[in-house]
Amino acid sequence: MKICYLCADYGIPILGRKGCSTHVRETCRSLREAGHDIFIVTPRRGNDVSEYRDQEIIEVPPLRSRAIGSDLRYYLYNRRMVQALSRIIRERSPDVLYERYSLYSTAGMQMARRFDLPRILEVNSLLVEEQKHRIHFPRIALWVENRIVRSAPAVIVVSSPLRDAFIRRGMDPARITIMPMAVDVRRFHPDVPPADLRSRFQLEGKTIVGYVGTLTAWHGIELLFNVAERLKAENEAMVILIIGGDEQKVQEEREMVQARRLGDYLIFAGSVPYTEVPHYISAMDVAVIPGSLEWASPTKLFEYQAMGKPSVAPRLVPVQDVLTDGVEGLLFSPGDVGELTQCLLRLHRNPAERLEMGRRARRRVLERHAWEHNTRRILEMFDRMLKEKGRYRP
Repeated sequence: MKICYLCADYGIPILGRKGCSTHVRETCRSLREAGHDIFIVTPRRGNDVSEYRDQEIIEVPPLRSRAIGSDLRYYLYNRRMVQALSRIIRERSPDVLYERYSLYSTAGMQMARRFDLPRILEVNSLLVEEQKHRIHFPRIALWVENRIVRSAPAVIVVSSPLRDAFIRRGMDPARITIMPMAVDVRRFHPDVPPADLRSRFQLEGKTIVGYVGTLTAWHGIELLFNVAERLKAENEAMVILIIGGDEQKVQEEREMVQARRLGDYLIFAGSVPYTEVPHYISAMDVAVIPGSLEWASPTKLFEYQAMGKPSVAPRLVPVQDVLTDGVEGLLFSPGDVGELTQCLLRLHRNPAERLEMGRRARRRVLERHAWEHNTRRILEMFDRMLKEKGRYRP
């Protein structure tokens, strides 16, 4: 089967270090390994992950001007994408279209209708809500978002809150499939050699609490500053090590650490190549997710679990759907510094418990959240859609 994967989101460099970039790449990798031909159409190729350079990526250059505002830029780029994608589909003749939802992007909807292509729409976030700080016409953006989602014959969402949100907007529940994020269990596994963080940062004798990801506000990084202050007050032999973030943001956070005199308890190590992430997680004793959106399915959680690490995460529905409190990790009330600190202290003081939680986390991922599980479900959906159209899946 030949698959066109459409990702029109400016914020997702396909060969980038973000969790969303990983999601696109790994979905495509798994579909390729299942024997299918796939190409990606996107505004941003990226260049940080060299091992995926054999993946065919067709770049439709984005509009760069910020003077016209986000809404108009998205709208005009969609027109450019429609023209380019129409030509690409004529030339490549894909059997199906897989689309990652992007703001104002009606190109997938239009192409599916024009070329009678089975289409799956993957929705990872309520983007109008998530990006409300940059949208000037939220009512129009919301109308377009609903139109895109309602037009899709099959919708994949990463969490039950997302499903419920679209059902409240009038979407047919039968067309919505919940499919949380997943992980490459061959890349992320407990036997990966750890990065030498203890000697590099002078952490001998300390429990390393690790975070991997971007440093956007909704990830709850400020919460970790408050936890570090409590650890300092109690003189605990613990350190919070943060991996990720662009250079400017990392430098700002380091200056804040220095100003608050938390250098012995909070370290911003900066971004690392994707191939090195498993080695950094391997060196951690406990993994943490300080914050998340109420509808998000954090990629990092599955990577932590695949590495056999106990996770401490906020008590949100998408997290509770994939992590049982006291089994594969511990949950805390979102934003509660005291409860988060107590969870970390419990695992710090009970090495045997955290090891057992880590083993259970790895087992759960193998059973439910390897990429191959998601791929099988995607292909089953396309099979049904092709059969409904009277077509044989090549």
